[in-house]
Amino acid sequence: MPVCVSEPAVASCVQRPVDLVFLLDGSERMGVENHRRAKEFIENVARRLTLANGQSDDRNARIALLQYGSKSEQRVEFSLTHNLTVIADSLAGMSYMDSASSLGSAIIHAVNNLVIRLARRNAELSFVFITDGITASDSLEEGVSAMRRAEGVPTVIAMGTDTDQDVLRKVALGDTSAIFRGEDYATLGKPTFFERFIRWVC
Repeated sequence: MPVCVSEPAVASCVQRPVDLVFLLDGSERMGVENHRRAKEFIENVARRLTLANGQSDDRNARIALLQYGSKSEQRVEFSLTHNLTVIADSLAGMSYMDSASSLGSAIIHAVNNLVIRLARRNAELSFVFITDGITASDSLEEGVSAMRRAEGVPTVIAMGTDTDQDVLRKVALGDTSAIFRGEDYATLGKPTFFERFIRWVC
């Protein structure tokens, strides 16, 4: 039975503390429809994971979302939280930036405003990038260094064929298995892709 195969991987996510920080590209290249699909994906992940029971719970998952645009446009849509209502309401009310892209600045902002202040000491810190990697090159090295210092584990979701492989590899800290690819953003809604992602972050 294939269901049994995935059960241990999913179950391990229940007790293990994970703080997931999503960084969503709000640049004009994303487009409204892809942005909507990405928001749905984040909400589905939140519904699928076993979320922490409260702020003091040192197990299970918490999620944060930063939408980023140009260097001066970094928007924390919701901080690290275990509250599914907060996550769903924030996603429903979130507007698409339709801006430029400064990924390095976004990582620095996430580390300074989400990780340092809010991340649990005992939790694995997981950065999930939803991006094509096409971004301003300034601050990228600095951002990657900040993620390393915070001991963040990167996962990159890169949909479509028009992607910057060098940037994606750099942000994935050279681990190509941490780069999840798909033909287009509709892939995010496919069960096989979704389950593979859940097993990976767990």
